[in-house]
Amino acid sequence: MERDESSEQMARPKKHDGEKRSETARFRVTLAEREYIRAQARAAGIAETEYLRRRALGYAVPPARPNQSDPALISELNRIGVNVNQLARAMHRGSDFVHTWQIIRQQLAETLAKVVRDDP
Repeated sequence: MERDESSEQMARPKKHDGEKRSETARFRVTLAEREYIRAQARAAGIAETEYLRRRALGYAVPPARPNQSDPALISELNRIGVNVNQLARAMHRGSDFVHTWQIIRQQLAETLAKVVRDDP
């Protein structure tokens, strides 16, 4: 059996001794400070240790990109957008769109509840 070399993953390059993170830095913080660090790391979409390392070394810690959202949520919002488009077309045709708006309102309320429930 032949191996398809294009599908094989390459190994991660070895780090030089000076690049290996072999040292530990420990320091004490208050409970409020710890919660703040956790919240900031979560908002940036990175681990607490990475957040602290970047901040300590003077690197910028940009907030997480909004496009890192849950794919299911994006799909659901897309479906709602399709319904909004149908509503606009129905309105331009002079159709009764009250029932359609009620469906869209319900979908938006359910999606908003999911977002609020899943918000860290």
